Amino acid sequence: MKRRSGLRLFFAATGLILLILAAAVYLYGPRQAGPILPPPKVPEALGFTPQVYDLNVSLDPSTGRLSGISRVEYTNNEEVPLPELYFHLYPNAALFSQDVTRPGRLTIQEVKLGESPVPWEARNTQLKVTLPQALAPGEKARLTLTWELVVPDYPGRLGENEGIISLGNWYPILAVHDAAGWHLDPYYDRGDPFYSEVARYTVHLTVPDEYQVAATGNLRSVKDLPGPTKELTWESGLVRDFALALSREYETAYGRVGRVLVQSYFPRTERDGGRRVLQAGRAALDFFSRTFGPYPYDQFTLAATGFYQGGMEYPNLVFLARQFYGREDADILEYIAVHETAHQWWYGVVGNNQVEEAWLDEGLTEFSTLLFYEKERGQTAEGTRSLLGLYEAYRQANGDGAVLRRLDAFPSDLAYNALVYGKGCLLFLKLREEVGEETLLKILRTYYRRYAYRTATSRDFIQVAEEVSGRDLTDFFRRWLEGAEEG
Repeated sequence: MKRRSGLRLFFAATGLILLILAAAVYLYGPRQAGPILPPPKVPEALGFTPQVYDLNVSLDPSTGRLSGISRVEYTNNEEVPLPELYFHLYPNAALFSQDVTRPGRLTIQEVKLGESPVPWEARNTQLKVTLPQALAPGEKARLTLTWELVVPDYPGRLGENEGIISLGNWYPILAVHDAAGWHLDPYYDRGDPFYSEVARYTVHLTVPDEYQVAATGNLRSVKDLPGPTKELTWESGLVRDFALALSREYETAYGRVGRVLVQSYFPRTERDGGRRVLQAGRAALDFFSRTFGPYPYDQFTLAATGFYQGGMEYPNLVFLARQFYGREDADILEYIAVHETAHQWWYGVVGNNQVEEAWLDEGLTEFSTLLFYEKERGQTAEGTRSLLGLYEAYRQANGDGAVLRRLDAFPSDLAYNALVYGKGCLLFLKLREEVGEETLLKILRTYYRRYAYRTATSRDFIQVAEEVSGRDLTDFFRRWLEGAEEG
C-alpha cells in the first residue's frame, strides 16, 4: 500500500530530526563529574541472595595510596555450612611488583564480624577469614575489612600509567563457593584469571577535586569537601565487579542509546579518538541489545587507560589502551571497543568461570564482534582484526589444541590467544553453519535470558543449544572443545 507524499515528507523529516538527536555528542569538561543517575534497578526473584559491598575509600594520587573500609554482607547460598570465608587479594600478585618503582600491595589491617574482631590470615592473593561458628545455609555474615592499597606504576588492569590510574581488581573481593567448593585460584599472568558472582555495590571515593572518574554503576552524588577534594558515590545493579579509572586529563563525551547513558572518558589530547570510541560503543550497545537481549543497566562507559594489552572488560565499564587513540589505529581501537562492549553480555550479565572455561565468554565475545562487523559494517572476518588468522597460523605451526582447559594448562600465551579467541570464535561460526543463523541467534537469546546474573558452564550452553535446535550436538562440541592436543 502506498503512502501519500505529504506523509512521506513528514516521516522523513521526523526521522532526520531523530537521527540528528541520536547522533548528538555532548562534552563536559575536566571539572564536571557527569550526570547524576537514578538508583539502579535490582532484579528480584533470582533464587539466591546476592552479596552486598559498601566500600568507603580515599585515594592520594601523589603517593598512589588508597585507604579503604569494606562492609560486606555475605549470604550462604550453598547447601553446606561454611566455617570460613575467602577473599581474593589480586593486587598482591607478583607481576604488580616486577620491574616497577612502586610495587603494588593490598594490605589487610583488620577484619571484624559485626563489632568483634575475628581471626584472619592473608597469604599472597588470598585472605581467609575464620568465623566463630559455621555459617549455616541461608544465614548472613556482616564483615568489615580495613585495608590499604598501594597502586603500582604499572601498565595493567591495576596501575598508574600515562597519567591515568586504573583500578581493576583492586579491592578484597569474595571468592566463589559452589558445588566444587571454594575457588581459590591465584592471579595467573594469562588471560582473565577471575571468577566472581553478582553483587550490589555502593562505593564512596574521596579524591582531589581536579580528578575525573569513570566507574561501574550509577553516579548518585558528588559532595565538595575541604582540601579541595570531593566525595563521589556510586550505586550499582547486580554486577560481578566494580572498577574505576581516573585522571586529571580526562574529558568526557556522552550520548544515549535509548534510555542508556553511554560515556567516553579520554585525555583531552585524544578528543578525536574519544569521540570515535563513543560512536563505536553506542553502535555496538545498540546492535547487541537488539540481537541478544536488552542491556539491563543505566549507563555504559568506555575509558582510555594506560592498559597496554588493548582492552579489558568490567561491568558497565571497559578499559581501552590509550596508545590506540590516534587516527592511524582507528580500526584497531574500534574493534577492541566493540569486543569489550560484547563482554557486557558474555561475562557481565551471563557469567562463567574465566579460569576454567575462558572460551565461553571470549570465544562467544569474539564471534559477537564479527557478527557486528558482518551485519553493521558489511565486513567479513578477513576484513577485521579478528584472531581467526592467528588460530590458523598456530594450527599450521603447532597442530590443533583443546579449547576447553584451565588457564594454567595452556602451554603458552600464544596458544591461549589462538585457541580461546580464534578457535573459540570459529566454533560459533561452525555452529551457525550446523544449525542455521536463525537458530543460533535463538540459542544465544535463550542462553542470555536463562543465565542472566548467574554463572553458566560449557554444559549449560550445550544443553541450551541442543534444546533450541532439537539436535544432539555432543559430537560437534566434543570435536571443537576437546580437539587434538599440540604435537
